[in-house]
Amino acid sequence: MSTALAPLDSDRLLILAPHPDDESIATGGLIQVACAAGAAVRVLVLTDGDNNPWPQRWIEKRWRIDTAARARWGARRRDEARTAMRILGLGDEEAGFLGLPDLGLTDLLMRGDQAVIQLLRATLDEFKPTLLVFPALSDRHPDHSAAYILARLALDRATLPPPRLLGFAVHGERSIGDTRVVLSAAQRETKRAAILAHDSQMRLSSSRFLAYAGERENYRALPQAPAVDAEHPLRAVMDDAGRLRVQIDFKRWRGSMRDLAVFVALHDGTRLLQPLRLSPNGDAYNVTIECGTAAAGYVKIALPQPGWRVFDRHGWQVIERT
Repeated sequence: MSTALAPLDSDRLLILAPHPDDESIATGGLIQVACAAGAAVRVLVLTDGDNNPWPQRWIEKRWRIDTAARARWGARRRDEARTAMRILGLGDEEAGFLGLPDLGLTDLLMRGDQAVIQLLRATLDEFKPTLLVFPALSDRHPDHSAAYILARLALDRATLPPPRLLGFAVHGERSIGDTRVVLSAAQRETKRAAILAHDSQMRLSSSRFLAYAGERENYRALPQAPAVDAEHPLRAVMDDAGRLRVQIDFKRWRGSMRDLAVFVALHDGTRLLQPLRLSPNGDAYNVTIECGTAAAGYVKIALPQPGWRVFDRHGWQVIERT
């Protein structure tokens, strides 16, 4: 049973979109509903989506994508996002763009880049959202799941009253959760028009993205503290000595583990990336990592660098404490 989301005129809605088009695909209906209710709305787009070579090669009929070509593509995608948000009812002043590295948010996270967290914290403290909407940790795009962790780290440092938190998934879990926004026929058409405004993405992905312009948008209500995903194939437990034990349910993993690495991102700033070394244990595999600190955080197993298919098999898992 899902709950209908109905923003009030007193609400302040902040949406964190990893790429231009995520604001329309994931939240195009919510933006309309919130604007109609008189709520304040702001969208912060984290990257310009410039590391997006296959549509660019198709449209521009070029193979080599150099720095200038990437910059031009990113500017095009930023302009498309502005157009889409106008269609949804937002003015240019309600859209912000950070220009962070596309397909590089995990790298920023793993380098412990405090500047990014401070940028997000500043937006939170200035805008003071009552409703914060950002990607779910389970989203399989590495930029999306990294955006979740960056948002959580920024929230930990912000001074605003705790907002209501909602997660969305564009890659991997469309029927994500327990909260919905129901759209009228007119709102669905407006959302469809906003998605189509991202013309650079429509050449290769129109059917997949337009499928999100249905009767409802789905979200997951998130607790104030990160919660373990019981359906995830990883279980990660940190003891008081700073030993992290990761158990992998291979039946749930359902795929090769060749060439993968273990990513660890702890709240105290500790970051670890090491090749995956497995110890069999019945139907599962174990990994033990000496972190040297007993901090809370997250773990995932993925390629050290995104492959041409981009997506992780599974996103991050929250570390439990003993």
